Amino acid sequence: MKKTVLTFALFLLCVITVFAQRYSGIVNDPDGYANVRSKPTTKSSILDQKTDGDLIFYTPMSNGWSKVYEQDDIVTFIGYMSTSRIQRVNISEMSDPPEEYGLKLGKIVDPEDSYVNIRKGPGTNYAIVGRLNIGTQVLYKPANSKWMKIYNKVSERFLGYVASSRIY
Repeated sequence: MKKTVLTFALFLLCVITVFAQRYSGIVNDPDGYANVRSKPTTKSSILDQKTDGDLIFYTPMSNGWSKVYEQDDIVTFIGYMSTSRIQRVNISEMSDPPEEYGLKLGKIVDPEDSYVNIRKGPGTNYAIVGRLNIGTQVLYKPANSKWMKIYNKVSERFLGYVASSRIY
């Protein structure tokens, strides 16, 4: 019985440690992008590229690399990125996120409906993954596009895409 309790306590401590080490950050690279790799080495394959200013979630490792997550969720691990390419931020504590992070605070608007659809990708051909009520504050990344990436203001979690005309 003591071994079971001790094993469970160690497991719980490991889980808590993993969750405690996850931070929010902004990609900050002089090249304007940073590679997400399959292993924590520059010789491994590139899985994705994140643009300067993109919000990511990460867990630093002792070797100068970080495990990178698309959302604030341990399940959405996407690869590894050099920790030197990540600027740690806590956007939810800012009343108006600075322009240098590439994010702004906005409100959801729609003259015709009481809500706006959140899409999985930048277009109406992508699945609806949620809805936001009119007046909801979100963080968004300005783009010269008809669609913008939006983030939850409190948790900084990536939510999806909203038509640019629906953010004020």
